[in-house]
Amino acid sequence: MIDLIGKKVAIVQCSDQSKVGLRGVFALETMKTISIQSEGATRVIPKVGTVFQLQESGRVVVGNEMVGRLEDRLARGARV
Repeated sequence: MIDLIGKKVAIVQCSDQSKVGLRGVFALETMKTISIQSEGATRVIPKVGTVFQLQESGRVVVGNEMVGRLEDRLARGARV
């Protein structure tokens, strides 16, 4: 399990094509969305259908694997 809050991310794939290429700081997570702080605004991105790339490490995170609350994912032993 990695902590994504505060990490710089880029959206490399998304069901909403207007979000592809968006870069910013991972700010908040809900069951179905994440919020990215970008260009002075907070953008809400759906987890389903989205692929994120961590800027520091280059690691790719698939949003579908992140669906659900963080604490529920921790309980079931999910990696992301």
